Amino acid sequence: MRSGWRPPRNSPAMTADAARRGTRFGIIGFGRIGRRIAERLAGTQDAPELAGVLVSAERQQAVAGIVGEERVFTDPAVFLGLGLDVVVECASAAALAALGPAVLASGADLMPLSLAAFADHVVEQRLRTAAATGPGRLEIPAGAMGSIEFLAAAREDVLSAVTFRAAYPVERWRGSAAEAMTDLAGVTAPTTFLRTSVREAVRQFPRHINVAVGVALAGLGLDETTAELTADPAITQARFEVEAIAGPGPVYLRVDGRDAPLGSDPIDYTTFSLIRLLRRRQARIMI
Repeated sequence: MRSGWRPPRNSPAMTADAARRGTRFGIIGFGRIGRRIAERLAGTQDAPELAGVLVSAERQQAVAGIVGEERVFTDPAVFLGLGLDVVVECASAAALAALGPAVLASGADLMPLSLAAFADHVVEQRLRTAAATGPGRLEIPAGAMGSIEFLAAAREDVLSAVTFRAAYPVERWRGSAAEAMTDLAGVTAPTTFLRTSVREAVRQFPRHINVAVGVALAGLGLDETTAELTADPAITQARFEVEAIAGPGPVYLRVDGRDAPLGSDPIDYTTFSLIRLLRRRQARIMI
């Protein structure tokens, strides 16, 4: 009689087995980022296999025309029953809050993009508890910041202060809480209109600084990491900076977006950071 025993999903034996047979991943949400991930990885030898996409019923037909009807699901329970190795969330903070714990409980690792969900203390604790319980693991992508490993490494010694700065063209702040904090129409030079914790900044600007949460989680946390938000009439794309005081040495990182017309769909590090993590699952040399 064959034994029905299998090693735990995230044990070394199971991880090695997944690497040999190929990683199967799913996507929650299929906007521009989800679609780009699917299209970039389709048919490439060093990429994991897209096994399923979870979308709303309204989006089902449109997404099926892109990835195939057999890969599109509207029922989370059926989606999570696919035996996925990893799930990429690129839908919304509400979707991450609602589905994140179930993804981790299913045994799949979770790579969330809608990190603004962590600004809610209750949601953050729920996700942390689910990750601690497992068997799935929570893997935070660097996102638009490109790299946050300096901060995680600095925690091994002393990490005493971290400041995240986000500057956008004046137009990008219109229609947001920034209009109540400064006179955007009168901005003629770089103007910092908010300096607070990352948690509070993300609560007020959930669509502008998702990346700040990744920085905070890598370093001192959402309450101890400072966020500074700036309207800058001299730039045409986002500019993100991280400055840290750390035992191994000071850290300064800066990432500028590519110049592109407002309202366009620029290719950015947010998408590529997720693609890199997925390719890493198949890599024999891991960087």
